[in-house]
Amino acid sequence: MPILDSQEPSQSSARHAMAVAVLSVVILLLLQAVPWGSLTGNRLKDFNLFADIFPHETSYEPIAAATDIDPELQSYMEESTLESEAAEPEAYAESVVVPQFTEVPRVDGRVVIEDYSSGGDGMADFRAALASATERLVRVAVLGDSYIEGDILVQDLRRLFRLRFGGNGVGYMAMHSEFPGFRRSVRQSDSGWKAIDVRTMRNSDTLRTIAGEYARVDGVKAKSRFEGSGRPDVSNSSWSRSRFAFISTDSGSVTLTIDGLPPQTYPCGNAGKLQVLSLDGPTSSFTVESDAPGLKALGVWLDAATGVAVDCMSQRGNSGVGLRRTDKRLTDAMSHHVSYDLIIMEYGMNALSAEQKEYGGYSAGIAESISRLQELYPDASLLLMGVGDRGFKDGAAVKSLPTCSALVEAQRNAARRCGVMFYDTRAAQGGEGGVVEWRKRGLVNADYIHLNHDGGAALAEELFFAIMNSVDE
Repeated sequence: MPILDSQEPSQSSARHAMAVAVLSVVILLLLQAVPWGSLTGNRLKDFNLFADIFPHETSYEPIAAATDIDPELQSYMEESTLESEAAEPEAYAESVVVPQFTEVPRVDGRVVIEDYSSGGDGMADFRAALASATERLVRVAVLGDSYIEGDILVQDLRRLFRLRFGGNGVGYMAMHSEFPGFRRSVRQSDSGWKAIDVRTMRNSDTLRTIAGEYARVDGVKAKSRFEGSGRPDVSNSSWSRSRFAFISTDSGSVTLTIDGLPPQTYPCGNAGKLQVLSLDGPTSSFTVESDAPGLKALGVWLDAATGVAVDCMSQRGNSGVGLRRTDKRLTDAMSHHVSYDLIIMEYGMNALSAEQKEYGGYSAGIAESISRLQELYPDASLLLMGVGDRGFKDGAAVKSLPTCSALVEAQRNAARRCGVMFYDTRAAQGGEGGVVEWRKRGLVNADYIHLNHDGGAALAEELFFAIMNSVDE
């Protein structure tokens, strides 16, 4: 009996320990099944108890559904057979300028511009323009997708140019914004407009400018109001020249209002030709109203007479391929009022996917767009930005999407073919794993794709350094 008495507590203890162990495993399995990443915006990561025991295949799972597919790119790829024929850079051997760089060039450890222009000085036109910034307005266009939506990156690039060369105002503004509060550099409100952009334009639509969008009076009356902001710097709080560009085929009127002056009303011509109305004078708010049925508004420009203006022209889901259809006659007419000395193209996220490893077709498409811009703006310097780094979920870890490097090379190859400048954005972020590090620093959103305002400021510093390094050479 004493022996039996001594064994009973031991058996009870063993059963208790086993129950605790089983319960612990069950709890851990349940915790593993919870999608912590999506629930917490990736502040907490998903985990796999058996990741170190059983090998797993790499899963290119996006962090979030953060990019849209450009229908213009889909259409282009359906029409072209180049995707299967010209995937590798070697396929362009006869037309490609011999690369001048065996690796990404740097100065003081910072990425600088790769210049593939025939004379090796693609910044010559812009340099000459900046030399006259005290006498005229030097204008920069930044064309892009959701990566620069809300003036991210561009607002800080504008600020840096202003610190050195002067100027004020935010430049180009569309008549309608889907997310007006997202943009910090201007306060916008609007009503009565139907917005049309490259994603919804018909093939026959000739109202294609580099802005890639316009708005139509949708109903009896439309109105937009733009108010200055002191963010991210005071140069956005006011300006001295307010312009409105439009085309009308019906009778009606346009009314413009700036600070301290009574509304100015103008009759609309109905010839279907470009009209640009302008009001000069210090102002911190500008209002446009129209009762002309079907009037098509190309946008407003809020500027100074001298210094540097930097226009942000972004459309979510835009791959940049649609620029190849930019209308020459309308562009020529616009250039009498608004032209450009430097055009920066920021595209790629809407062409990038985990499955596609070859981007020869996209390279050909963006090269057509570059060539079109060279034709339309022969006196402008042109800079193509490579796509930024993008993350994907590999089990519990977040890594750089492996296909990013292939798309960057396709973009670089397009710059070589067209003889323009190229900036390796991904390298400026740190290359492989850069987006993960930028997320740790609070510079990109939880989708591991898009910059936040702080990230836009950080990249603007790098890009401005690269531009001025070429200008000052």
